[in-house]
Amino acid sequence: MPTPSLPAAFSAPLGRRDLFRLGGFIGGGIALSGVLAACGGSSDEGGSGGAGDGAGRNIGISLNGNNAYSSYVTEGVLKALEGTGYGFVGVQNNFDSSTELSNVQNLLSQGIAGLVTLPADAATIARAAELCAQQDVPVGNALWPGESDADQYFAGVAALDSVEGGRLIGEWLLANATPGPIIVVQGIVGQGFSERIDEGLDAALEGSGFTVAVREQGFFARDTATTIVESGLQANPGVTAIVAYAASMSNGIAAYLEASGIQDITHVSSDADEEMFTWLGTPYLTASRYYSAAQTGLLAAQAVLASLDGGDVTFQGTVDQVIVTAENADQVTADNPYRYPEFATQAASI
Repeated sequence: MPTPSLPAAFSAPLGRRDLFRLGGFIGGGIALSGVLAACGGSSDEGGSGGAGDGAGRNIGISLNGNNAYSSYVTEGVLKALEGTGYGFVGVQNNFDSSTELSNVQNLLSQGIAGLVTLPADAATIARAAELCAQQDVPVGNALWPGESDADQYFAGVAALDSVEGGRLIGEWLLANATPGPIIVVQGIVGQGFSERIDEGLDAALEGSGFTVAVREQGFFARDTATTIVESGLQANPGVTAIVAYAASMSNGIAAYLEASGIQDITHVSSDADEEMFTWLGTPYLTASRYYSAAQTGLLAAQAVLASLDGGDVTFQGTVDQVIVTAENADQVTADNPYRYPEFATQAASI
């Protein structure tokens, strides 16, 4: 079997897959745990522009948790801030809604000019956005659950059609996998993200011979996701496919499948990170519903900046998505990078 590799544009900085099993991510991870970052940074560090209208002001970044995906979202935000003069200060919320709300309140007390959020909970971040609106602080949502009354509190959103994403996964399974029981590993129910993928996936597979035998939350954690798959396979030995709603979970699942010598189950992921591309094209991961975490951060931050500058704001910035396999990975990631590694050091300061 050929050694799996990253797409060409990202292959140079990657170490061997075993490094990821030890928990290391290229460019560093988000190290703090549910507390305000001790220091932020300047968007001009290493950037191409001088201080702009944002000089002396900070954009807050609120991340749902600590993984490669949230780091890539931050890199997208910093790409948008490059050359504007704005600094940044950030938090990560341990995928906990109460922590999320209190951290946003702390950011507001620091006098942030705007906020970009990767939510842990849709209802909580709606309340947080309302608090921001009361202080004329524009908010960009990098994981928008869809239209709701809370939209009035957001300057703009990264609009990822997750119903369509679920449909893409389902249609790919219909064309490439054997009908039978499947295991679905969700992210977090309550974000509005997993529920919409469920909707599209279920609609695509209805009456097809694929049946969902297991559907559980993996909380974007590789160990939790692996446990769900292991117990699901024990209870349902005829499983033909596994669908996980994040690369952070699929990485653990792929490692489990390899360690167990299981090569006859079709495994499909969602989003992407560097470790995922080392599995893609092996018997342990066949495809992913690809979209760029960095693009979500970029779009949300652009909406915030446009609001602060008094310019035209595009409320729904469309997030591109496509099924990626080993065959098209180079082109897909060249067209729409999943990260901006030049901002990795700054992102790791959160």
